[in-house]
Amino acid sequence: MRTFSLLFAFIALVLLAQFLIYVSRGPVDPFIATAIFVSFLVCLVPALYLLKPFGSSEDLRRRREEARKERERRQNPTGGDGSGGDQGS
Repeated sequence: MRTFSLLFAFIALVLLAQFLIYVSRGPVDPFIATAIFVSFLVCLVPALYLLKPFGSSEDLRRRREEARKERERRQNPTGGDGSGGDQGS
């Protein structure tokens, strides 16, 4: 997920550079300048949305702990919680 957000940020940076070069070089067609700038914003919004943290550090720590428990649960198909299912009957 972070890779996609960084890719969006890179594309937005390239579009911003194109916009600035286009505006500074000479006669500007407003439609083309607007299209490049809107494209920059369209790439910037998902990049900022995906790069933002989950909220507080406590929420992030809780999500990491839940993800770790889920990975352990998938690696150990018996569950390891002691319920045992049909063992001991």
